[in-house]
Amino acid sequence: MGKQRKIWSPEIKEQIVLTVLRGEQSVAELARQHGVAESLIHKWRSQFLEAGRARLGSDAFDHSVKALEKENERLKNLLGEKELSLWIAKKARGL
Repeated sequence: MGKQRKIWSPEIKEQIVLTVLRGEQSVAELARQHGVAESLIHKWRSQFLEAGRARLGSDAFDHSVKALEKENERLKNLLGEKELSLWIAKKARGL
């Protein structure tokens, strides 16, 4: 059978990535120290940075969500008004 894959906790990944980003140790040193492939550390670093970029850009996302929520509320109010108008019209006709 093949080697069993080690599961890395988010905390350990973060610690390794931050160590690389601070320049405290090289990727090669950390890979040897933790018994992990250098390519995996590079992948974690990319994922970490991409998540940070996504979070920094979240203001635009938050603004879009708020605009959609406002539009949703407007449409609900409009629908309520139309349903009330129909109900009044039915009552007026004796239905």
